[in-house]
Amino acid sequence: MFASFIVHLRPLEISPLGRTLGRSLHGLLLRLISQNDPHLANALHSDISPKPFTVSMLRGRLVRHHGSLCATPEELYRVRYTVLTDETFNALGHVLLGKLVEQAPVEIDGKPFALEAISADPEQSQGWARVATEQALLAEASPADRVTLRFASATTFRTGDMNLLFPLPTSVFGSLTRKWEAFCATALPAQIDEFIAGQIAAERYELATQVVPYGGHQFNGFVGDCQFRLLHKDPVYCRVVNALAEFALFAGVGQKTTQGLGQARRVEGWGGGSQPVHPRGGPGYGAERFRYGEVEDAVEAEGALGVGGVAVGD
Repeated sequence: MFASFIVHLRPLEISPLGRTLGRSLHGLLLRLISQNDPHLANALHSDISPKPFTVSMLRGRLVRHHGSLCATPEELYRVRYTVLTDETFNALGHVLLGKLVEQAPVEIDGKPFALEAISADPEQSQGWARVATEQALLAEASPADRVTLRFASATTFRTGDMNLLFPLPTSVFGSLTRKWEAFCATALPAQIDEFIAGQIAAERYELATQVVPYGGHQFNGFVGDCQFRLLHKDPVYCRVVNALAEFALFAGVGQKTTQGLGQARRVEGWGGGSQPVHPRGGPGYGAERFRYGEVEDAVEAEGALGVGGVAVGD
């Protein structure tokens, strides 16, 4: 089973945030899982790759306090977790639901946050939350010959000693194919790699570069929309590519999807009016506010900290 859910958090005090918040939220997930299944948490913390989960950046308005960007009790924040295996879903879900019922706080960078809600409903998350199975994704996949993906956080692909800052079809769908093969029982067609390499083209895009600090260095990535065209309209391969596009919601795309990068999902249509393909999509998740300059301050804050929020003056 695949699950994507939004966790709503409110700090109990002014909470300075670390320079690598994606890593902090990654650590929070592992600590939560460890409370239910320490063996699984240790396995997920190991060098296994790919990993059966993704983690978003923190979404919500930030304030500057004594020179540091901080979360404030007046604001409700959001983090999106996705899981690709039943084992991970059961361990994380058990602890999160328990803390929600018990009103027990969680800690981010040493500061307590109240867990106020958990949502897996597409209608309450602008299409960013959903529960599905690989069988459902394949059964619901259309043979459409155009697919648009929205990259809502910095996305990059490792190529040799370089990071690639463009959604080449082989990079995007190759990333999704590798995760599908790692976590799904249903085999993809034998020639899927050849189809991706020779029959998918990036037809149009609106992309921007985004810089995410990471400890002592930084990641440059791209955000925005890219529409892909399937040149050969073979219905079998078209349905598979469409299923992989839906899978992006759960799997993420590219590097460091477990620490905030590569948050992506399929949308329908093109440009600012694009809507989730899933019919139950609706408003709610902060990442969807990105509209190429409409929230310029928020993008600047992400560049400063890797966080989807707005930095304001002291």
